[in-house]
Amino acid sequence: MAFRLFMRKILIGIFLVAVTTFTFHSRCMAQSIRIARPTPEQLAFQNMELGVFIHFSIDTYAPQGAIQGSTPASAFNPTNLDAEQWVLAAKALGAKYVVLTARHEQGFCIWPTSTTDYSIKSSPYKNGKGDIVREFVDACRKYGLKVGLYTAPWIDLHWEAVHTGYKGGATGNIDKLNDQATYDLALKKEKEQLRELMTNYGPLAFIWDDHFGRSDVLDSIPHGGKFRSFYAILTKYAHMLQPKCLLLGRDVEHVGNENGYAGYPLWNALNTIDGTAYTVSKTYKWDHANTGLPLGKYYRPQLAPTTNGFSTGGWMWDGPRKPTLLKQRMKVYYQTIGRGSGLIINMPPDRSGLIPADLIAAAKATGDEIKRRFSAPVAKSNSRQPAQTLDFNGTKTFNHVIMMEDLQKGQKIARYTLEAKIDGQWKQIAEGQTIGHKRIESFPDVTGTALRFKVINDITEGAMMCSISVFNVTNAR
Repeated sequence: MAFRLFMRKILIGIFLVAVTTFTFHSRCMAQSIRIARPTPEQLAFQNMELGVFIHFSIDTYAPQGAIQGSTPASAFNPTNLDAEQWVLAAKALGAKYVVLTARHEQGFCIWPTSTTDYSIKSSPYKNGKGDIVREFVDACRKYGLKVGLYTAPWIDLHWEAVHTGYKGGATGNIDKLNDQATYDLALKKEKEQLRELMTNYGPLAFIWDDHFGRSDVLDSIPHGGKFRSFYAILTKYAHMLQPKCLLLGRDVEHVGNENGYAGYPLWNALNTIDGTAYTVSKTYKWDHANTGLPLGKYYRPQLAPTTNGFSTGGWMWDGPRKPTLLKQRMKVYYQTIGRGSGLIINMPPDRSGLIPADLIAAAKATGDEIKRRFSAPVAKSNSRQPAQTLDFNGTKTFNHVIMMEDLQKGQKIARYTLEAKIDGQWKQIAEGQTIGHKRIESFPDVTGTALRFKVINDITEGAMMCSISVFNVTNAR
């Protein structure tokens, strides 16, 4: 018996040493993991959360059934354009930045570019002396919103149709830039348009260079080719002109759909298909959840665009459209910003150059509802600890918790729990995976005296919080 007890102690000792060694090794491994970190500009972009897209160009005036790219510049004639109205509508929504289609796919430039006559200088607007990009950036700065611009490097329908020597064939041909002559001509034109936009209008916060990565997500086999290098060169050139300006693709990741939802769990880190910073995420597929990867090499804030989540109709105004119900608009908010991504909402002006009154009313109602729900927490903690308790100093009823992770050293939290102290007993009320910039948990009413939050799993040590806020949202519509 004594011998057996002796051997048992020896085996327990060996087991404890092994466990301790494994734990120490695991911690060392965790500490040695270097995860993707955001730049200050990327953090600032995430903090803005909500943006507005102003889709306005020659498309707005195209007759029904017209061949794309064929609408003459003379058709562009807004009679009551007011860029300040656009910006004030965005501000009422709660947006912190606005993106304007400086040049959409038709190829019409709404600033007086030197690269083509298919621009505002050939239109009746202000007798060809107008510059809507200038009006827009001035309005944004007047009212304190950040400036973003949209261009579409891959598709310039009018230029492709009329440019002498263009050999690209069908504009939708993903391989058209493989022709060196086409590539050289298009690159020269795109670089000059970027130079004009990025040197004549002051600091820009964001450029939506549409169709980044398009060639690599059409099917299961990435196409790459000259298309990929085309966007890489333009991105590098833009960064040379304005190093702090973020570009879609290189700096900001598309969630993969235009319907106003982000996948969950959602990671801002990702690995690209070729291992460079100039291609899309390995998780990116159109109309699928782009979830990112916890240990991805590159950090890119995810951004969700939507037009149908806010109103009927496409990106450009093409006739009367109706706002969706407030309930649907708030659902979009929860499924994007509430999952850690950003959100950019489309608000297109009509042919007069004004955003229709019902869309402006819907924007204000949405902004007011967000403030109503989330401006007065019943409890809040600014502790950075990964485990913390919020005492309510009495009994409180609540049904929402908003958590924000400190992302300065990368996104780390992979699983968490929320518990409420009810009648003196702790009861789990929610659990989740990623937090990232922001995570909104909603649940049936809970009445208790405290909330307990705990990180259950992190991808590397040192997970920290920014804040935890507790809300009682009444009459959520």
